[in-house]
Amino acid sequence: MRFWKNSKSSHFTFYLYLMLGIVAALGISFIGFIYEQRHYEQALENRSVSIGLVEELRQSSNDLTRLVRTYATTGNPVFKSQFQAVIDIREGRIPRPSNYSLAYWDLKAIDPGYQSDKKPVGEAVALLELMRRAGITREEMANLAQSKAYSDELVRIEKMVMALVDQDSPVNPAKREQALRMMVDENFLSIKAQVMRPIILTEGMIIRRTQQVVDATHKRLKIALTALFILSALLVVLILKVRQQLNLIIGCSIPELHRTIIRLGSGDFISPIALNNKNADSVLGWIAQTQRTLAQLDLLHYKAMVDSSDDAILSKTTQGIIASWNRGAEKIFGFSADEMIGKPMMDIIPADRAHEEPELLARIARGEKVDHFETRRLHRDGHLVDVSVTISPVRDQSGRVIGASKIARDITKAKAAEAEIRRLAFYDTLTGLANRRLLQEQLQHTLLRAQRDQAEFAVLFIDLDNFKALNDVCGHEAGDELLKEVAVRLSKCVRESDIVARLGGDEFVIILNISRDSNQAGTGWVDTVTQKINISLARPYHLAHTVHSCSSSIGIAIYSGQATSTSELLRQADQAMYEAKTCGRNRFHIYQPPL
Repeated sequence: MRFWKNSKSSHFTFYLYLMLGIVAALGISFIGFIYEQRHYEQALENRSVSIGLVEELRQSSNDLTRLVRTYATTGNPVFKSQFQAVIDIREGRIPRPSNYSLAYWDLKAIDPGYQSDKKPVGEAVALLELMRRAGITREEMANLAQSKAYSDELVRIEKMVMALVDQDSPVNPAKREQALRMMVDENFLSIKAQVMRPIILTEGMIIRRTQQVVDATHKRLKIALTALFILSALLVVLILKVRQQLNLIIGCSIPELHRTIIRLGSGDFISPIALNNKNADSVLGWIAQTQRTLAQLDLLHYKAMVDSSDDAILSKTTQGIIASWNRGAEKIFGFSADEMIGKPMMDIIPADRAHEEPELLARIARGEKVDHFETRRLHRDGHLVDVSVTISPVRDQSGRVIGASKIARDITKAKAAEAEIRRLAFYDTLTGLANRRLLQEQLQHTLLRAQRDQAEFAVLFIDLDNFKALNDVCGHEAGDELLKEVAVRLSKCVRESDIVARLGGDEFVIILNISRDSNQAGTGWVDTVTQKINISLARPYHLAHTVHSCSSSIGIAIYSGQATSTSELLRQADQAMYEAKTCGRNRFHIYQPPL
């Protein structure tokens, strides 16, 4: 490519490889830093462990002396067993508890059950062996072995003290006093001092030795950290240089290139790409040339797509004047392009929807897009067409809205199918009344509204008397004809705000709302309508081949604020209906709750 000049390529490659080298050096420095950091932490850990083990030797000697003195004073065998446990742990005869520390036997003296649930773990290792494993030098080990030997001598004396106390039972006070004096005489105290001197000397040796390692490791750690900072600074400088060279090759900033590619990917082949003498031979220049080629192809594809689409695709000005009209529009609305181009869109908008066009034009003028707006438009022959409309603003190069593009899809069949599905789902196919499902929904809504507004309503359960006789004598066709006539009469007896439904067979339900202007006391408002229904249904039915008369039994459940449910209201109305039948039919009965 012409834009990839040798000078730009060589500089970019040089800086890129140099940056990769710095990154590699930075990685090595980072690994070195981590290694030295761990080495530093390990040196501190080794010093802490070594000092801790030396302190344990000192503490074990003190613990043994304290336990023997306490045993001699109290005679409690617990302290004797603890004395032996200290020796066994120090000599490696038994594993040490997992929570073993310098204060362990002090806490056991206060609470013998301290951490009794913690069992010894691991192998049984002598204290001197632990010191050797911790890296203590031979010279330091010699001092500690000497201290251990003196401590063992003290153990021998301490065992003699306990043996003296145990000679008599109960303990002889004179022997107890003699035993306690043995632990404070000049020989005992001299050996005790011999135990402590090597320990103090060894602690100083360990501190000096480990401090040298810590200091050396810390120095190397600082060098690695300094190298990290220097290499990081160099990496930042090289990133800036690489970015500068990359911008020269690309012809713009990376975010700008990203936005340009997104525009092209989204199909925007119209918005111009700004070029100058510096970036004409860059990646951006090549993209601009590609954009022009794609725009020419897109125009051809768009024209073919518009002409072949079954949807109405048209454009109009901001004043609502039609500027283009494709074959799909001719098919949907019946008008040719010659008849519609230059005409106002209002020509195909019915009078009851004339307010929509100014509102849509106002939204387009604000730059808004209208998605799937469902409306109705006029066909040439005068019938209405259900359409789903999507409208997008058309802008000029400065971004100003100069018109609108519109796609209208004929959804007449879909609307009809939707209405038919709803009818089958919610309405009785024979009578056209609400079915059981819709009745349940409407009854639930009525109950909630009555609870909210503290209003009353009634549920009427209607059953036709002697309907089965008509079916048996004249057949089901006559029965169906009678049921349809019953549905018509019931609908005429109530208001449009009331709900009439057929449950099935010869059973009907009416949800009767109290009139806002009703001034009838008690249940008078229900009685009036129910009597009207009884009279209407009792009139003769002139069927195809016969005249039939039948009455009705009506059960009524009235909601007046009591706690209830829709199913309970239907059950009460049904029960009241059976009461009406029992009392002689052709009458109504209002449900009365049991006292």
